[in-house]
Amino acid sequence: MGIGRRIILLSVIGFVILRCTAQSPRSSTDHWQTRPTPFRPFNITAEAGTLWVCGADEMILSSRDGGVSWETRHQNRDGEVLLNVSFVDEETGYAAGTGGLLLSTGDGGRTWKRHQAPATVSTFSFADAKNGIAIFNDTGHEPIAGLAAGTLIFEGSVKITHDGGEHWESIPALNADELRPYTDVLSVAALDSSHYLMLRRQPNVEDAMVITKDAGKSWKLVHMQNDASNRVLARTVFVHGGEYWAFGMELIHREKGGGYGVPLKIHSRDGETWTHGARGPNEFGACTSQGCYLWDGVVEVLYGEHEQFWSMPQDGSLNNKWAITGSTACTINGDLKCAFAALTDAPQPRPETRGVIYISVSDKQMAPGCLECKVEPIVPDKPGTRSIAKVSASLTVRRDGSVADVSVDAPSRRISKIVEDQLAAWLFEPAHNGGGTTETRKNFSMLLMCSGIPGNPETDRCSLHSSDEFSRPDQ
Repeated sequence: MGIGRRIILLSVIGFVILRCTAQSPRSSTDHWQTRPTPFRPFNITAEAGTLWVCGADEMILSSRDGGVSWETRHQNRDGEVLLNVSFVDEETGYAAGTGGLLLSTGDGGRTWKRHQAPATVSTFSFADAKNGIAIFNDTGHEPIAGLAAGTLIFEGSVKITHDGGEHWESIPALNADELRPYTDVLSVAALDSSHYLMLRRQPNVEDAMVITKDAGKSWKLVHMQNDASNRVLARTVFVHGGEYWAFGMELIHREKGGGYGVPLKIHSRDGETWTHGARGPNEFGACTSQGCYLWDGVVEVLYGEHEQFWSMPQDGSLNNKWAITGSTACTINGDLKCAFAALTDAPQPRPETRGVIYISVSDKQMAPGCLECKVEPIVPDKPGTRSIAKVSASLTVRRDGSVADVSVDAPSRRISKIVEDQLAAWLFEPAHNGGGTTETRKNFSMLLMCSGIPGNPETDRCSLHSSDEFSRPDQ
């Protein structure tokens, strides 16, 4: 892609301008409160009134009082980074992450048993204390964000276990001619000891379900409805109430010369026959097993015969990593924050905004091994800047994956300092030396792309991109 086309692309998909009246003042008590944690939090879930947080140093925290106080349930300083924590019921749960670390509990998180998985566990789903399915990052590539909001694309192998994670079985059926083209994995789910599901993508062609009803002995490709009228684009699958539930977007009325998108909610007892759930007017973003992000401060409840919504403070804190218990919502966006949440039959309005809204093109794969690589827009040194420049960076990844000693060479000293501050908040997969983690130095380059809407200097922004971002095939 040429430089001119890259700048045009950035202008088109990187910025949206909204002009609105100022938002009315909100109550001083209507805000998110930061909860200190002894480690870098990475993910969160809720089970039966208890909030669970996992992250760096292999640490797991829980809260039974709506996020007011937190108890350390597991830790290993300078250990792996736990990427996900999930519970089957109040007693049975799992946490997994880098270095092939898998932890399990059968007593409600009081004690955790260590298992060694084949590679970093990107994501997983367990049906009970023994049967589960997981995506292993054995390619060395971190998940990337798909073009559709809330979509993550995983590269790596999928395996199943029938003994609680002690042993993992490969899936030979994926090498069959019918399934081999579906190289990308979007989601996995374990319904029971016999039923497992993978949501897989054939790049640039279609997404499809791959299911088994006999504990992995045989697998079947299930095409979603894609015809002249409709196209189903599922992004993620969860298990709820003894069924698979898939969420995403559906393009309808395509036969009328284009059509339009509506939110997709479908459920199935076997992964083969699917039924639509309640259909609302608003397209949602990233989903968890509790609901889907609608817009800032609003989460849509997924299950039931009609739409319901959780309303929370609208100050930009709500991230795609969140959980709700009782009337408390907690979210992770570099740190842990909690706030009051109210269940309503109608969503609170989008927060009114003045000026530039930045839409990040990508915050994944900014550098090899980066788990969280959030980048923010940068005001250029001079108005009207239209350019692409190379940025060189060097940093130390500590044993816990956090960053130190950042050095950046950018077009100006001011921008270098801004980029250094952004990189200092990144989190990497720890390097390994033998059986433990080790400190390492990383050197890499990025692109600083500056653009805006011609004639509107207030829209001018620069953004960071991985150096190979525009050389990757479309997802």
